[in-house]
Amino acid sequence: MIPFKKLASLFIRTFSKPVANIIKRYALNNNNKRSYLRRIVRNSFIFLGNKYHKFDMYIERASIGQSSEQIFVKPLTNEAAFMKGTDLFSDLFIYSCVLGLPLYEIIRQSNESAKKEAREDEKLEKLSKEVEELELIESKIKDKQFQLTQLNQQLIEQILSTSYQFQKQIARMCRDLNQNQ
Repeated sequence: MIPFKKLASLFIRTFSKPVANIIKRYALNNNNKRSYLRRIVRNSFIFLGNKYHKFDMYIERASIGQSSEQIFVKPLTNEAAFMKGTDLFSDLFIYSCVLGLPLYEIIRQSNESAKKEAREDEKLEKLSKEVEELELIESKIKDKQFQLTQLNQQLIEQILSTSYQFQKQIARMCRDLNQNQ
């Protein structure tokens, strides 16, 4: 059987960098100024680049001990912010593909194993109920066997008692016959 999920994972990992570069080139190719989608993509990358630059400067200055009140970050030029934003986006896209797919597989396998454990627990519960029912039936059978044994003993005692009385009557009748003759 062909492992389609693993092949898809390999495909995405292989082509994530070129896809990131295609998106970057799409945003860079701003020949058509009327293209609304390209302006949105370009402005999004500029915004992302400026935010990343601000965060980077905050971390850099905080690491040398400057408080957050002392930090003023001058925004980058549109081209520099755009390049920084596209680089960040391509890195995020690649790492999300590289890390996301194995994480998805791990979560999927854990869910499958949890479902399998639940099914096995259900089967075990069903078997334990069946064992309890069989034990109950076994105890009822033992009770019935004990009752049958007691009835059998009573029957044997009655037969012996009847047999003894019958033998006495036969002996009396034989004596009476012998005396009458």
